[in-house]
Amino acid sequence: MDTIQQQLFEKSNLRREYTEADLEQFQAAEKALNIDAWTASSSHNANLIDVFFQAHRELPVTVQNIYRAVEERKGEFVWLSQAQVDWYRAAQQNIDLANSLPAFLAAQGQPGRLANNGDALFENLLLLFNELQSRRESASAQTVQNAQDRIAHRPGRQLHRVPTPRRTEPISRAAKEYDGTNPFSTSGLVKTADGYRSKTYAEQKRDAEAAAEKKSAASSRPSEVDAWETIARSYLGNGGSHGRNENLKNIFDRGFSGELSWREVARQMGELKKAYSALLPTARY
Repeated sequence: MDTIQQQLFEKSNLRREYTEADLEQFQAAEKALNIDAWTASSSHNANLIDVFFQAHRELPVTVQNIYRAVEERKGEFVWLSQAQVDWYRAAQQNIDLANSLPAFLAAQGQPGRLANNGDALFENLLLLFNELQSRRESASAQTVQNAQDRIAHRPGRQLHRVPTPRRTEPISRAAKEYDGTNPFSTSGLVKTADGYRSKTYAEQKRDAEAAAEKKSAASSRPSEVDAWETIARSYLGNGGSHGRNENLKNIFDRGFSGELSWREVARQMGELKKAYSALLPTARY
């Protein structure tokens, strides 16, 4: 390869380097777009934009050209809802506080308590964050509860809560006290030509032996693994850090001890893992 060819080859393979002015343009575009610039997907989005400007090195990095880069591969970008964008932007003011809040919402999600999924999660996070940040408070069980109380007792935006199911039919006192027995039931009697008679001792003994044998056969079958336990086990070790994994294991242990049902354990572990998705790495391009 002669000198000219070598120069052309090297020129064509030089990688475009971004300047501080370029980064300012990226940040300006970020404020107007809802593409993910904060979570793990931010690298994917940044790579898509980089590919565009590496392929079009003749174009300056401007907000308008960034819009063009996004528009060309719009369907490949990871987008955030407005609630997510509002949360991530506000959270940059105090990342330590922002990273500690999701764990307090992870145990919520039951009827009457704070909603902890979808946009409702991020709107709740933002309200609590702003309330604590305005008082320069850290997140603790007490300060988060106090923040909830203050928000609830003033006008303006409120925290989202999981609706409590409403009973549509009244329950009478007699219905509440009914124990399920039927005073006119013929269960346990033997039908005869004249009506019914009580079982003899031999008949009662035979029925008791049959019931005991059936119970013994049922107890001898190998117990099946609860499907919710399997789901809960799948969350173990997937928190992303030692501390988060420990939090997941603490919930799992409550199911193992019988304190919580496996269904509830799987739900709480799933919500905690989902809440960890709101934790903040720094934005990057």
